[in-house]
Amino acid sequence: MRYPKPVIFVTKPIDLAKDWLAGVMLSPEERKIWDAIRAELDTSRRMIGDLQARIKLLERQPIEDSHGILTRPEFNREVARMLAFDERYGGISSVLYFDFERLEEVAGHHGKSVANAAVRQIGDLFLKHIRTSDVVGRLAPEEFGILLMRCDNPAAWKKGEQLAGLLYDLLAEVHGCKLDVTISYGAYTFRENADLATGLKEAAQAVTKADKPL
Repeated sequence: MRYPKPVIFVTKPIDLAKDWLAGVMLSPEERKIWDAIRAELDTSRRMIGDLQARIKLLERQPIEDSHGILTRPEFNREVARMLAFDERYGGISSVLYFDFERLEEVAGHHGKSVANAAVRQIGDLFLKHIRTSDVVGRLAPEEFGILLMRCDNPAAWKKGEQLAGLLYDLLAEVHGCKLDVTISYGAYTFRENADLATGLKEAAQAVTKADKPL
């Protein structure tokens, strides 16, 4: 069987393939094979589209997120769930807000690998020094949030101070590079019917710069 000579044009290969065979008589077996090929082509095109979208997303993230740290939407959902638990069964929780000034500049000054290492180490430190019931999220390139379950306001500020001191020691040198990052933190304890947006706003407004260790 002779097929029409195809035109080399790659914008929509599957649609063009339909045009090539529009006037061609195929046997049931040939049609079955061709339908399978078309299905595979369609699946491959969708996979390529998904990969391209993923690549674009990764390219928009200049600094790598630490394993185990939630994204902002994930953090929002988890905190909302836990606050609902507090409201139903009684309890008190607080949120810590951390701001790392000039963290994004690390990539430009020392390279992306150093910036990624710094973010991973920040995330690992947070996870190491909180309880399994607490939640950590990266809210923005230089901002992190931590929900502290069953934690009142004085205890939250004390925890923030402890973490800030550990972070300064941690970021003093990463991969042989001395980092000039300023750490600020704030705390807010949720009152009845308060939501995460209110808590983070209040914590950010109450933020204080942590003193660097001498």
